[in-house]
Amino acid sequence: MHFRFDQLGKNILRDFFGLVGAAETEVEVPAGDAQRIDVWHVPDPALLVAHPEIEPGLLRAMAVEPGMVEVFSQALDAAELHECLRKRYQWHHTLELRAERRLPLPAAWLLSAGRPDSVLRGFGFAPDAAGRAGLYAPAAEWRVQVVVIGELPRERGTVLLRLLGAPRVRRMALRDLTELPGDAWERRVALPWLVRLSFEVPAELLAGLPSEERDFIMETREWYEQTLKQAEERGIERGIERGIERGIERGIERGQLRMTARLCALRLGRPLAEAEQAALAALLDRLGEERVGEAVLSFSAEALAAWLANPNAR
Repeated sequence: MHFRFDQLGKNILRDFFGLVGAAETEVEVPAGDAQRIDVWHVPDPALLVAHPEIEPGLLRAMAVEPGMVEVFSQALDAAELHECLRKRYQWHHTLELRAERRLPLPAAWLLSAGRPDSVLRGFGFAPDAAGRAGLYAPAAEWRVQVVVIGELPRERGTVLLRLLGAPRVRRMALRDLTELPGDAWERRVALPWLVRLSFEVPAELLAGLPSEERDFIMETREWYEQTLKQAEERGIERGIERGIERGIERGIERGQLRMTARLCALRLGRPLAEAEQAALAALLDRLGEERVGEAVLSFSAEALAAWLANPNAR
């Protein structure tokens, strides 16, 4: 289950950084052994300016320069810290070889669900000089930041990061997320991945989860149903129903396909156009639910719209 929650965190972070630049997960670092960076991002200054709704805070600070992000569902330990540094230096060397020039050392952000006392103490990490709770750094030249997720303040600017925390922190973050306005960008980033996680956990696995994790899954499902009800009031459901009247009733009425159509509309941040509804039904029939679901969850809104408009989409 830790793997599923780790993937949730990586996907949410990738989609956030994708709003303000280029971002990838599981970036392979050329080396003798297999090494992968959880999330690598490179900002686009123009996109940062174009998204003033992302208020100044820890997430925006993470997004203003190229950096690697590593996610830990437990407390970071010394071996994992050394592994992160090794990956960072090897990746920096690779980037310089590609650019054929010297480049600044990328920032490294290490997100730790638990408090890594031995790492903070043993490697000289000190509380953030600017007083930001939950943030620790050694000397500035190391360009490494440890974020203790459980110590982050309970405020809007940390809600996406707190979804990566321990079960109790994650549940509180989910509740904070549900209280944001319906059109909040944080909901648009997190909702598809939360929904996917909540519905892909088999019933037999769900029954055996610790109570905090099981409650998180169930609360996510309940929020999803509430979100769909609100979407109906905003007209998304009416848009889908118009599509049904135009010939896609068979596909949309089936439970999983209906959910895919709704997720697609939520992902775009607007009701689907009639042509998009018909295209979605055709794609579901031609490519299958797995491929369409992958596209809805992994494409940006712009790429998804273009994919729906392409008659030869794959």
